Formats: sequence, C-alpha cells, structure tokens
Amino acid sequence: MSKKNLKKTPSRSSAIMKAAKVIMLLLTLYFSCAMTVLSGAGLIYNRASYGSGMAVTGFFLIFSAALMTAGAILCIFRKNAADILSIVFSAGGFILCMVMLYKLVSHADRCGWTDKYTLQPISSMYKARILPCIIPAAMAIAVALIQLFSYDMIQYRRKRRAEKEARENAPAPPIIED
Repeated sequence: MSKKNLKKTPSRSSAIMKAAKVIMLLLTLYFSCAMTVLSGAGLIYNRASYGSGMAVTGFFLIFSAALMTAGAILCIFRKNAADILSIVFSAGGFILCMVMLYKLVSHADRCGWTDKYTLQPISSMYKARILPCIIPAAMAIAVALIQLFSYDMIQYRRKRRAEKEARENAPAPPIIED
C-alpha cells in the first residue's frame, strides 16, 4: 500500500467510532447536561431554603457538567491535544460531579429530605438522575484513548515525524547560482 493510499484508506472501525461518538454526545446532552445542570440550577434557585452551602454545591454541579460536556465535544476531533484535554476534562468533571453528589446526598439524608408524594428519600432521586453520567464520561475517555493509541494515529504521527526530519535534514539551497 503506497503512502498516498494510506491517507485515503478509511479505518476499519471508523463507522463504529462515529456511532460511539453520536451515542456519547446524545447521552452527554441528556445525563451530563440536562440532569446535572438542572439539579445544580435547582439548588441555586432554592438557595434561600437550602442554604448557601447547597448553592455552592449546585454551582459546582453545573461546572462539572460543563467540564464533562467539553470533554465529550473535544473527543470528536482526531487531534492529540484535543484527545488529551478530553480525557482530563471528562475525568475531572466526573470526579467533581461525584464529590458534589456525595455532598448533596449526605446533606439530604442528614436533613431528612423526602418526596412529598411518595415520602421516598430525595437522595435516591438525586442518585438516579446524576449517577448515569458515568456512561458518557467513560465513553468520552474511551474514545479519546482509542484515538490517541489507534494504529492510524500512530502511523500518522510517524509520518509527520519523518517528514519533519526530512525537511530538517534536506540539503541547503545553493547560495550562488551558476
């Protein structure tokens, strides 16, 4: 296979990767954006009744959702820096989200918050809404890692490195023309 054909040959898993990216983006929009942001916004909106500590928790929930969403968007692009940032943003956002969820659930259990219709603890509602954000965050990290260490990207980096070395080691043009 020539070098010209190497660039034009589609990856065997490109359709699977595209499908994974679409599914990841849809799950990110629902779980990371909608559920986490709305939970955080509700805490901020009701800060008069919940207290300023829960408003800060709500702010950090929104911030963690923004980080996870940015991580999912960045892993769409097949660039090394974007994939590395995607891993950092997705992992950091998920960890921050889980810490805030722990704070929220423990506070809700301590205060005895219950649903006024079913009298179930509110902490179980928050867990059911926010815990599934692990799926899109894990998918974003997996896609970014696959893209970083895929055969195509390794070959592309080798090719770029060889071209750079060829340019650096090329003979200098003559100073005086004959």
